[in-house]
Amino acid sequence: MVMVTLNDYKGGRVRPDWCPGCGNFAQLSAIQGALVELGIEPKDAVVVSGIGCSSNLPEYANWYGFHGIHGRLLPVASAIKWANPKLTVIATVGTVTGSSRERSTSTTQRRGTWT
Repeated sequence: MVMVTLNDYKGGRVRPDWCPGCGNFAQLSAIQGALVELGIEPKDAVVVSGIGCSSNLPEYANWYGFHGIHGRLLPVASAIKWANPKLTVIATVGTVTGSSRERSTSTTQRRGTWT
């Protein structure tokens, strides 16, 4: 097993441009910390997001990332997981994407994607 450290996830392609004190910083830190604690290497992690400020999160760390569109976040995350079940897929939701997520959440639950 490979030893994963927080530095493995630091230093994404761009620096966060969120406002000082924004909760997105905590979300980024929490996801990075959880992946390290679980021993998941960056090459095995995918962060999927919608649009908006919080959805820039995939660009701020060393992992695979995908930007979806309104209301389609979970179907995209599901497709990635189906295509490669070995990947750890994390879907991040901000206020913009979150307001339209009920549609895709219910579809994903009916399919039994997340177990």
